[in-house]
Amino acid sequence: MNILVSVTDKDGLTDFFQRVKGNNIFASSGTASFLKNNGIQCNDISSLTGFSELLEGRVKTLHPAIFSGILARDNDQDRKEVENLKYPIFDMVICNLYDFRGNMGKGMDTMIENIDIGGVSLIRAAAKNWSRVAILTDKDDYNAVSNEIMMEGKISEETRKRLAIKAFELTSSYDRMIANALSGKKESYEEIKLERPKKLRYGENPDQEGYLYEVPEFGKLEVFHGKEMSYNNYMDASSAIETALEFDEPFAVVIKHNTPCGAATGKDFSEALERAIDGDRESAYGSVICVNGKIDENVASKIKDLFVEVLIGKEFTDGARKILEKKKNLRMAIYSGKGPERKIRTVFNGYLQQDVVPAAPKKVETIYESDRVRESDLMLAWKIVAHCRSNAIVLVKDGATVGIGGGQTSRVQAVKIASERAGEKAKGSVMASDAYLPFSDNVDVAASAGIRAIIEPGGSIRDQDVVDACKKYGISLYFTGKRVFLH
Repeated sequence: MNILVSVTDKDGLTDFFQRVKGNNIFASSGTASFLKNNGIQCNDISSLTGFSELLEGRVKTLHPAIFSGILARDNDQDRKEVENLKYPIFDMVICNLYDFRGNMGKGMDTMIENIDIGGVSLIRAAAKNWSRVAILTDKDDYNAVSNEIMMEGKISEETRKRLAIKAFELTSSYDRMIANALSGKKESYEEIKLERPKKLRYGENPDQEGYLYEVPEFGKLEVFHGKEMSYNNYMDASSAIETALEFDEPFAVVIKHNTPCGAATGKDFSEALERAIDGDRESAYGSVICVNGKIDENVASKIKDLFVEVLIGKEFTDGARKILEKKKNLRMAIYSGKGPERKIRTVFNGYLQQDVVPAAPKKVETIYESDRVRESDLMLAWKIVAHCRSNAIVLVKDGATVGIGGGQTSRVQAVKIASERAGEKAKGSVMASDAYLPFSDNVDVAASAGIRAIIEPGGSIRDQDVVDACKKYGISLYFTGKRVFLH
């Protein structure tokens, strides 16, 4: 088997060739050096083309010695024509593309230099001739293809066709990404190819079908222990991770029914988790929890006696795994990535799409200050209320939530619920509102609960009524100039 290799991402390549042996390999200069350094015998394509590189690497594979062997059809005339020129007939092409996405926004010159030409040409040529040539563009296919070669001695027509379709999808999305970047447009979700759906047990309810389409560019969620994740588990896990991404300091959040019921910062992840659970221990039963760092034995001990559906962290120590593996119904998962830049939802007559922006305001304006309030409490309350369903109110005290009222049609009702959940802990707490307070009755309720400060967007025609009420009760007031509705 003659194989042509030219890759930017070389991950998994050595393992592939260690499994698939006895082949004649030709590789572009950088890939050839990599393979030789890892003990894989190969030929530099310069032995075919007669030159190493041109134009500082812009031209490497664009040559009849390469493309004739890829495009040759499975007939005597084409084979004889190529072989008379002493060019190899290629049976497989392994190619991935320059990382244009990773260089977007780094200046026009950098983006242009990261527009792949030869790679796209190789991929399209091999995909066009899929009836004879296998085109590998994704390292996730290395294992399946190598298994097929070792077991069957060849690559089936069905596999070649599947790989070709995947290759055309890659070049299509790659070109669209470049066009959007050069024109200043943002890639729309309609242009992201959703493939390999994972069928879930069911959707939100047992009589609904559910599927997950993973987009690795957004982020990864690796579940390594416990039952399969359900539709609702994924929804809650996403809310938990998105909330955790707002924080750099040790932080933990407890999610129930797609909204926070407890959140806290701490001197370490163990303290943050304990305080987040204590924010509403009753609701923490059957929850999804995310810690924005390493889960060690101390963190694991905090949920040892608590029923949790999913525990998510950036990594787990061996000691934590041993403690938690005893909980058969607990799913453990590791997350990485920053999530999507935009979100899309279906509505009756189409799609809604919007940017994802950080919850933190650009500035906080002090409207009235009765006494000094911890800025960290203000920011914690604000960031958490941004991830609660509207209308939402969050109470925070000493780096932890003490009361949350969300998903209400009346804002004053949300204040009452948050205050009631907090009880005595509401005294001296900071209150965040995801939208402006429309009437001063919200302040009246806050005052009766003992709340000492309010942070809200401001912008109501009755702002002065709210300001006057805060002064009357001695409640500090801060405006963010930013609304954080979550519907």
